[in-house]
Amino acid sequence: MDAVSAGDIARWHGDRVTARDHYRQAVALGGPEAQAMARLRLLGLSGNLGSLVHGPRIDDALAQVEGAWGWLAVADFHLLAPAPIGGDLAEAVAAAEHAVQVLPGPAAARMWLATGDAQWFQALGQAEALDGLGQALLAHGGEPAPDPGTWTLGLGVAAAPGAGFGGGLVFLHPDLAARGWRVSLHAAGTTRGTFDVGVAGRTPVWSGWYGHGAVTAGRTQADLYDADGVRSSFVQWHTSARLGPGLRWRDLSLWAGGIVRWDQVPDTLVDPGCLGGVVGCEAPYAGHGGFGGVAWDTSDGWGATREGVRLSLSLDGVVPGLADYDHLGWRAEARGYVALLQGVLAGRVMWRQELVPTAPLLRLPTAGGADVHRGAWAGRYRVSHLLAVDVEQRWMVRGPWEAVLFLSPAWIAPADEGLAGLHPAGGVGVRLLLPPEELNVFRFDVAVSDSGWGVYAGWGETF
Repeated sequence: MDAVSAGDIARWHGDRVTARDHYRQAVALGGPEAQAMARLRLLGLSGNLGSLVHGPRIDDALAQVEGAWGWLAVADFHLLAPAPIGGDLAEAVAAAEHAVQVLPGPAAARMWLATGDAQWFQALGQAEALDGLGQALLAHGGEPAPDPGTWTLGLGVAAAPGAGFGGGLVFLHPDLAARGWRVSLHAAGTTRGTFDVGVAGRTPVWSGWYGHGAVTAGRTQADLYDADGVRSSFVQWHTSARLGPGLRWRDLSLWAGGIVRWDQVPDTLVDPGCLGGVVGCEAPYAGHGGFGGVAWDTSDGWGATREGVRLSLSLDGVVPGLADYDHLGWRAEARGYVALLQGVLAGRVMWRQELVPTAPLLRLPTAGGADVHRGAWAGRYRVSHLLAVDVEQRWMVRGPWEAVLFLSPAWIAPADEGLAGLHPAGGVGVRLLLPPEELNVFRFDVAVSDSGWGVYAGWGETF
C-alpha cells in the first residue's frame, strides 16, 4: 500500500513517470488490495491495451480482497472505472462506508471524491492517519488529480450518403512520454476515392500557454447541387498546415494562428468566370490566412454520462495578397448536456456564416453528412448562412452500448432563394463506448430529412 500511496502523491504533483513506477512496484510486490488499486490507476495510463492487460487481473484481485482495505479497493474500482464497464459512484460510496470506522482517513478521501460533500473534506483534514490519496487531496485543495488521459489507437468505419463507405486509423496520445506533449495521427479512406492523412500536435501547457499545429493532405470526391437537387461531382485535392499559440485558464481557452493552404479544384468553385484557362485562375488555389477562437467549457464525461456546457466562437479568413480569393467566416456554437429520463439530453446549436459576398463556393459552409444535418447527403447544401440544431436523448442500454434518438434540422440562406428555409431531419442511432478515450466511440445512425435519407457511421459522439 505504501507504493500505491507514493504513486498517488507523485501523480497529484504531475510526475506521472514516478507515479507509474510506484504503481508497477505495488503490482509486483503488493497483496490483492494493493494490486487492485495499482492496476486501476495503471488502467488510465495504458491506452487501449489497459482493459486487456489489467482488466482481468483487476477482477481477480478484487475477488480476493479482504477487510477495510478491500472495501476501499472496491470503492476505487467504482471511482476509476468508466461507467460503461461498471463504474458507479453510488457503489463507491457504499463500499467506502464499510471502511469508515476502521480507516476513517482513507475512507473520507474516497467519500469526498464520490460525493463532493464538504463534510468529508473536513473529516479528511481532521483524520490522524492518511494514505497517499488523502495526503494528495489535502495538498491540492481537494482537486482531483490532473489526468491528461492515455493513448488511443482507434480503428473504425465511416460512412455517409455522398461520401462513400470506408474506414481509417487514428492514433492519439495526449501525454507523450508522460511529458504533456499531445500528438495525433490519422489516415482514412472511402470507396468513393476519398482519402485523408494528417498529423497534429500540442505542446505542454506552461503557465497557461501552449503551442499547437497540424498538417493535413488528401483527396475528396464531393458533390454540388443545383436548385432542383441535381448533383454533379467534382474532385478536390487539398493540403494545409496551421500553427499558433493558445492560452488556457480554468474552463476558458483562447487560440490563434496562421494557415498555409492550397486546394486543387474545378475553376468554377473559385470563380464562375474561370472558364477556358483564364489567366489567374490556374490551380492550385492559395488560401493562406489566419484563424482564432475562444471557448468556455464546463462539460465532463462522455456519452450518456456527459454533463455541463460548452460555448465557443471562432473565426478564419484569408490575407489579401496571399490568397487567390476573398474569404472571412465565423462560427458560434453552444452545447449543453443535462441528465434526463435516466439518460442524458444533449443539445447543440451552431451558426456558421460567410461574411464576404464574393467568397468562392469552395469556402462556404456546408450542411449534410454524418456531422451536420444528418438525413441529407454529404455536402447537400453549400450556403452563406447556416443554422444547425441537434437534440439527442442518450441512454445506456446494456454494458458499453448506448441508444440515441435525435433531431437534426437546419435552416439555410443560400444564394439561390429556392432552397432557403428550414429543412427538418431526425433519426435513431446506437453507440459502442469503449475506454479509455472519448474518441474510442463507434456510432451508427439512420436518419431521414426532407431531401432524402441515409445510414451514417463514424468515430466519436456527433458532439
